[in-house]
Formats: sequence, structure tokens, C-alpha cells
Amino acid sequence: MASERIESIIRLVLRLELVFKVEVTSSDMSLLFEAPDTVFDNARMSDEFGSDGTSISGNQDRVAGTTEVGVGKSISVGPGEIRRTGVLLKTKVVLEKDVGGNEA
Repeated sequence: MASERIESIIRLVLRLELVFKVEVTSSDMSLLFEAPDTVFDNARMSDEFGSDGTSISGNQDRVAGTTEVGVGKSISVGPGEIRRTGVLLKTKVVLEKDVGGNEA
């Protein structure tokens, strides 16, 4: 039951991303969301309940789910370079430790 709800959320986010990229902005923009069990990366995410919005370097906290989507933009630094995604707005996430307390 919970997995069906998660799959439904993922489908809705993908649809929202399509609308955002094609119907609202240029296609070099994308919505950023984090899948459950992703390792927290403070370059891409903000901890919804963290005191300073970042994780300690080297910390292996896992994401429980996205609470607010972020925005990324495909950019290249120079001619002939591979494009990469730059984070314009970090995704807000809740971490497993926030959901499960000390057990997660």
C-alpha cells in the first residue's frame, strides 16, 4: 500500500517535471526530487528538520522522502564541455533519522 502511494507520488512528480520543463520554462531546467534511501548530499538537498540546513561532512544520513522539490539547470562551463546540472534551489528532504528517531 505504501509502495503504491510512493509510486503515485513519483508519477505525479514526473508529470509536474514535464509541465515545468516543456510548458513553463526552457528544457534546460528540471525539477529536483530525491528518492527514498538516497544518501544525503548537502550540495543538492536541505534537511527539512536540520538545525542549520546542512549535514556534517561524511555523514551517511539517508533520505526518507522529498518534502519540497528543488530546481536545477543544465549548464556547461565552456565550449565543448559536457553539460552538467547546477542546483538553483535545493530540494528539501526529511531524513530517515527524523522519521524513526534513533532507530533509523
